[in-house]
Order: sequence, then C-alpha cells, then structure tokens
Amino acid sequence: MKKEKNKLVSNLEEIYKNSVIRKCKVEENIEAIRLDRYLGNRFSYYTRSKWQDLIGQGLVLVNGKRIKYTREIKKGDEIIYHLIGLKEPDIDKNIQIIYDDGDLIIVNKPANLPVIPSGKYYYNTLHTIMKENLNCNINMLNRIDRETSGCVVLSRGHELASKFCAMHSKNNSKNKIKKTYIAIVENAKNIEENFTVEGYMEEIGNPFYRRYQILHKISKNIKPNENLKYSKTKFKTIKKFGDYAIVMARLYTGRMHQIRVHLHSLGLYMVGDKIYGKYGPEVFNSFIKKSVIPKDFFVRQALHSYKLEFNHPLTNKRIKVKAPLPDDLKEFISKIKTANL
Repeated sequence: MKKEKNKLVSNLEEIYKNSVIRKCKVEENIEAIRLDRYLGNRFSYYTRSKWQDLIGQGLVLVNGKRIKYTREIKKGDEIIYHLIGLKEPDIDKNIQIIYDDGDLIIVNKPANLPVIPSGKYYYNTLHTIMKENLNCNINMLNRIDRETSGCVVLSRGHELASKFCAMHSKNNSKNKIKKTYIAIVENAKNIEENFTVEGYMEEIGNPFYRRYQILHKISKNIKPNENLKYSKTKFKTIKKFGDYAIVMARLYTGRMHQIRVHLHSLGLYMVGDKIYGKYGPEVFNSFIKKSVIPKDFFVRQALHSYKLEFNHPLTNKRIKVKAPLPDDLKEFISKIKTANL
C-alpha cells in the first residue's frame, strides 16, 4: 500500500508540473451549491463529470485544501485548479500603443482579446502579451470585455497604479476618468437623439448566464446596497440607418455590462450582444457550449471604447486619447448604410 501511495503522490507532482494553475474567487452571493456544480456552471469548457474527476485527483483546492466535489462552497472561497492539455482559443494580437510616456501606457485593444487571465485564457491575454512585449511588470488600470475593442490603460510601475486607483476611487469625483464608448444598436427606429439612463443594477442570474443583470428605475423604495448598485449613462445618437443606430455612450459609473443593460432596459439591443441582445442569453449558452451563433448575428458585441480623458497620476497633466473605430465595425456600418439607401 505504501508503494501505491508514493506512486500516486509522484504522479500528482508530475501532473502539477505539466499543468497551468488558475485561481478564482467566489464573489457571488450563492446558497447551497456543490463545488462540482459551481465549476461546471462557471467554467463550462469542462463538463461537470470532468470537474468531478479533477477534484477527485486533487487538482482542485478550496482555500488551499482538498475537498470532495459534493461539498458546498460559499462567497469568499478561493478556488485553485490545474488545467491540463487545454488549448487556449485563438485571439487577435493586433495591439496598438496609442500613448506611452514611460510610466503610463494606453493601448487600442482589438476585439477577441481578454484583458486579464481568466477561465481558459492565460497566455492569450492583453496583460500577458504586453508584459512579454515590453519585458517588464505591467499593471492593468482598467478593463473592458474580451469582445469589446478600444482604449485600455496600463502602467509600468506600482506607484502610478496606486495613485491612479486613488484618483479614480468612489470618494474622489473630481478626478474621475471620463469614458466614452461607441455602440451599434438595433430595434432603434424610435431612438431619441439624446437620452440618459440611470437606476440600480441588480445581478439576478439566468439559466443561460449566471451573472445576468437587470435595471431598476430610481424610486423612493429602492436604495443602493451590495446587490443594488447605482448606475448612469448618457447617450447621444450619431447616425440612424433604418432599424439601426450608432450611439455614443458617456459613462458616469462603471458597472459590469452597464451600457448593454441600460440599452436593453429601453428595448434597444446592442448588435452582436450574446447576453442582452435580441435573442437573449440563449445565444451565449449556445456559443459557449457549441461555438454556434445565429446566422444573422454579428460575430461580437458592437462596442468600442472610443475615448478616455483623465489627469495623469504623476504629473497631473490632462490626458486625452482616442482609439480609431476598428475595421469590423466600419464594415458593418457601411453594410447597414448601403442597405438603407
């Protein structure tokens, strides 16, 4: 029996050497969910039975300890797991540096490129690529979704990163970063020229997407808390083409999926949005599990981080940058323009 035990430990150590370690934290308010079910729902590139195997092999730790896959987890738990033989998806590495003063860097990120390691992406991320290309430590100072293109702020040093975070904290409204996005929306025949959306966003979950959110309109009975978070976006319609419109969105808060949820609350659907789009989150579920999207669906969400404006954390100089609209969005705009001549 002793030999078998040693052999198992030896094999496990060998597996660890040939695997990639990933970490995640349970941030949701969850109740009575088993470890295997949670992992299967959150990281669907492995089936639930596959996660059970990995947990049984000791390749998944919760708060640094091996546990059974039937054990329940809770908010705040840290999960460490090893990925073995999983090929990372292809990404677009066409990253353009649009500002660099030696400390502060701003890049124009292409679509189909995650900002930080998460899920099945580790090496194929903006953070890892920039770290390797510049041969130095890189701090990510803001984030956008994998499918969203445009401006992302980075720094080489920790001092700048720390000051940037302090400048743009919730309690420092004077130096808030000014973020402007461009989006293409549909079901927009009656869209207004200028409109503002504000209210409290709540993560309610969905059978097809666990972090699905809705917007509650402001009322005396609703107050912000850890589940209800205040959000505000100002929109300006730039162009209209039949059922489509190009809008500019100015963010006053920075909630997850804010622009998409705010548009959805008005019956406006962002082109290519797999969660809040015209077909609902079923598209996201089909894309994740089968890599399939409807035939008439744009390949990614038509959202671009167009402009950033803020004070430099070290010099206090006003920084203003723009990221040109990418070719795929230009081509789509040209297509809908031609179709509505």
